Amino acid sequence: MIQVLVNSIVYASEIAIIAVGVSLCYSILRFANFAHIQFAVVGGYLTYSFATIPGLALPLPLAMLASAVMTGLMAILIDILVFSRLRNTSAEGKMIVSWGVALFIRSIVAAIYGGSARVFDVPSSTIVVGDAVFTTLDVIIACATLVLMVALHLFLYRTRIGSGLRALASNQELAVTRGIPGDRLIRLMWFLSGSLAAIGGSLIAIQTRLQPSMDLVIMLPIFAAVTIGGLSNVFGAVTGALILSLAQNFLIWFDFGTLLFGDPWHIPTKFRDYVAVLALVLVLLLRSRSSAAAAKR
Repeated sequence: MIQVLVNSIVYASEIAIIAVGVSLCYSILRFANFAHIQFAVVGGYLTYSFATIPGLALPLPLAMLASAVMTGLMAILIDILVFSRLRNTSAEGKMIVSWGVALFIRSIVAAIYGGSARVFDVPSSTIVVGDAVFTTLDVIIACATLVLMVALHLFLYRTRIGSGLRALASNQELAVTRGIPGDRLIRLMWFLSGSLAAIGGSLIAIQTRLQPSMDLVIMLPIFAAVTIGGLSNVFGAVTGALILSLAQNFLIWFDFGTLLFGDPWHIPTKFRDYVAVLALVLVLLLRSRSSAAAAKR
């Protein structure tokens, strides 16, 4: 059971750091940005490039930092070129456009880097605590996410700029009327979202591998986590990631065969994503019923 908890924390850490950016965007601009997943992929590739380009070969932490900055600037550029022109478009319209942007970025990444997988050569040691086995890389990933989430919380709740962002999320028109620079803060939101996605994508790539199809692997759990936590609730996305990860790992670990038939049988790990689909459907159904009940009252 401890192993389930450890695996859940590590996986939730990787998902949460990307999911937070989706919530940030939704809370201010009110649409689900599918292009955000590509920020994670681009971030992973930029980190790989900065860490391996001959003559540059930055240390991995610096490569991730440079990648976060570049991806954050790329997110701002996409806003200037695309999304800033759609501010008054419906949420559905912006969501569809974001899907088109995601496909465009995906094509660019595949054209530059090809389809073969790339692996980060990062040394890692095994740690054994009771029945749980994990690595030093797992610890670094969990700690990095914790530090970033605390820093983001302090930024949003202890600074004037953070207060401005929260005011925009609460009521954008009123906030702008009161003198808050809406456009500049929206650009800052894009930078934060892109940078966090880049770090999250880099962490996932470092622990697994890097390939253009990484977006298909992470998209479902990220949007499921955001939906569970509440689309406009930035730190709800972190809670959603942890709940989803615990559910996935527990259902894979649990011995349903012994319970039902007497012989051991576990849900194959390849069905892990279907748990995310199930959680997504359940949450949407429950919210739909809750909204219907509230409307009747």
